[in-house]
Order: sequence, then C-alpha cells, then structure tokens
Amino acid sequence: MLAAVSAIRRAERLAKDVGSDACDEVVVAAIQYWVFVIGESVKAVSTETTARQPQVPWSDIARMRDLIGHHDYKLDAQIVRATIGAPLAQLEAACVQLREENGGGSRA
Repeated sequence: MLAAVSAIRRAERLAKDVGSDACDEVVVAAIQYWVFVIGESVKAVSTETTARQPQVPWSDIARMRDLIGHHDYKLDAQIVRATIGAPLAQLEAACVQLREENGGGSRA
C-alpha cells in the first residue's frame, strides 16, 4: 500500500509541475489505478488490523475501489481528488505505524 501511496504522490507532483489539461487526464487515470490497487489491498486487511487504526476510513477506501472497478462512468476528477486528501494521509500514516509495529520488515 505504501508503494501505491507513493505513486499517487508522484502523480500529484507531476500534475503540479506540468499543469496542462492533457496531463491532468493522465494523472487522474494514474491516480484512479493506484486508488483501485489500494482499495483491493485494503479489502485483504484483517478486521483486527483495521481496528488498531480506526482513524483510517477503511470501508470508504474499499468502496472507492468498487466505484472505480464497477462504476467508473460515475467518476470525475473532483471525486478522485477528494479521495486522495486526508484519507490518503491517514492511510499512509497507519501503514507506516503498522509496519513499525511488525518490526519494519514487512510491507503494509
């Protein structure tokens, strides 16, 4: 999940650096892909683990994966960008903490 979060951050930086509409479309598509990957990973996280990090909107992240996977025609850039604000930061912090709790060797 941390690799996907990192990929989204890179895509956001690229959008700011380039700033064109064509680039924005590509960036949104890349972000949608990585949000989908994150959502798929979240679905595999145990309820015991999610309970240890209640500040993360786990079910919202999983639902966004379902929206991207099954109802992509309902998506627009604003919906995608709303997903990657605070929820992404919360997920990233939780993954780092969980990795540290597990001895730092396993990837969250």
